[in-house]
Amino acid sequence: MEKRWILRGHDADTDLMAKVLKISPPLAHILAGRGVRSKNTAIKFLNPLLDYMRPLDGGIMVGVAEAAEIVRKGIADGKKFCIYGDYDVDGVSGTVILHKALTKLGGNVDYYIPHREREGYGLNIPAVEQLAGDYQILIAVDNGIASIAEVERAVELGLTVIIIDHHQPAEVLPPANAIINPKQAHCPYPFKEMSAAGLAYKFAAHLGVGDDEGLIFAAMAAFCDVVDLVDENRIIAKNGMHLLTTKGVENLGLATLVKLRNLEYNDIDDFAMGFIIGPCINASGRLDSATLAVELFLTDSHERASQLAIKLVDLNDERKEMTARYVDEIIKNLPEQLDDVLVIYHEHIHESIAGIVAGRVKEHTNHPTLIFTKAGDVAKGSARSIEAYNVFEAMNANKDLFMRFGGHPMAAGATMEIHNVDILRQRLNNASQLTTEDFSPILYGDMQLNLEDATFSLAGDILAISPFGKANKEPVFFSQSVVTERAEVIGQSGQTLRLNFRDSNGRKITAVAFKGVDKFTDFLAENYSEDVAKAFTAGRLKNMTIRMDIAYHIRINTWQGNASVQLVILDFKHPAT
Repeated sequence: MEKRWILRGHDADTDLMAKVLKISPPLAHILAGRGVRSKNTAIKFLNPLLDYMRPLDGGIMVGVAEAAEIVRKGIADGKKFCIYGDYDVDGVSGTVILHKALTKLGGNVDYYIPHREREGYGLNIPAVEQLAGDYQILIAVDNGIASIAEVERAVELGLTVIIIDHHQPAEVLPPANAIINPKQAHCPYPFKEMSAAGLAYKFAAHLGVGDDEGLIFAAMAAFCDVVDLVDENRIIAKNGMHLLTTKGVENLGLATLVKLRNLEYNDIDDFAMGFIIGPCINASGRLDSATLAVELFLTDSHERASQLAIKLVDLNDERKEMTARYVDEIIKNLPEQLDDVLVIYHEHIHESIAGIVAGRVKEHTNHPTLIFTKAGDVAKGSARSIEAYNVFEAMNANKDLFMRFGGHPMAAGATMEIHNVDILRQRLNNASQLTTEDFSPILYGDMQLNLEDATFSLAGDILAISPFGKANKEPVFFSQSVVTERAEVIGQSGQTLRLNFRDSNGRKITAVAFKGVDKFTDFLAENYSEDVAKAFTAGRLKNMTIRMDIAYHIRINTWQGNASVQLVILDFKHPAT
């Protein structure tokens, strides 16, 4: 499926920006495209120091003073605390941060993570009733903001309740003793998009026990919970990553997991966080219990850390195998003529991976995809959408079919009677106004670049604005009508393409395209000939010049102590002219 290439536009004077900030014009162009326009904003973006973190005290964030008073008095009075977390990386990290912080202060602290299948997300009344018999103070982290009945029951049972959450509140808030959530309507705190673990870290710092270990866990949550990596999230992510890559980590469990995943601290980046470490933590909550992950990060036993880390890796391998199997099965059984909106019921898919499967099918088809599976006597599912289709609005228009649902324009989840799945499919497709163009995926580029401007210096500039994630994607460049002198298959998978380009100055530039071999073979057959394509697959295409437009990242590749510019090809196509 051919992508549409679209350049991000802006109206900033990037030459002036470059001069004032003493940066390169391409870097100024990239910053402007991300909405970084003022001098102060740019300086903070380029130098995300912890000093730029806003204090929580002074009444800036609602609920902080009350929560701090409850914690301090509770510790002084010898009360027992229970931290009620969530089963994803953000909830696990927030739980670990608060557990360690309150323990440092002398608190008697325990934790509770609900089971994903048996209890579902957030506070539930049976758990609250159970905890009320053993604890006096309940701190909900990464959940609780929508738990009105559950908090009412907790208070009724004599629990003091603190909520530290980042999800969008409704108009009516739970009757907790303190709520820390900058998205509250009456909270003046200027930055609203922090992760729950980020809020937990800042609260720990407010209590005087914010440390490097907590910062690393908050950074991990920022990457894995896919919050906007701007403002304070960027400060947390950048500083936490710097600590991890330069000093390592004192946390035994995290160190054990990093080692087991064959990572060196100085190699850990946003990709390693989001796609190697994070999924192992999430897998515990998907296929078993996230208490395994919390225990891993709290244990001081080398033997137990090793056991738990191995368990998390094994669970993630199982999750990957299950995901691949169901994605392949669904794609093989898709009809030739696709519905505008894919609504698929598969009763054997594990409900915890329905969202991942929906995302993979969506990536393959570029159609909005809803995957439902059997969960007891009902259907549970997840939706992943495309830019042209607001799946939350579409589901809201059919809310009579759901027992419960929630989400946002690009992703949602729902529970419904099984017989309503077919009705939902019919309604969504009958109401669809999607066009053929909407199903063509979009690749956004930061700027058009001549190949000779893809320099080592520019690669260094790009590193300065890392780490990358939501709202701060790795820059993408487009170059037109470039010529490759050599194309070959490399790597054990047989699917990595390596291309050698030469710019107008005669400089050789190496590029790689992961999973690019099949696409390149098709490209040669379509634009040259079947014989040329066969020559490439046989390893004989060494000296033929191939002209193409390319979309790519610019990175620094280090091999045997030598550093060079390397392009990572995201897409390529035959030149328009």
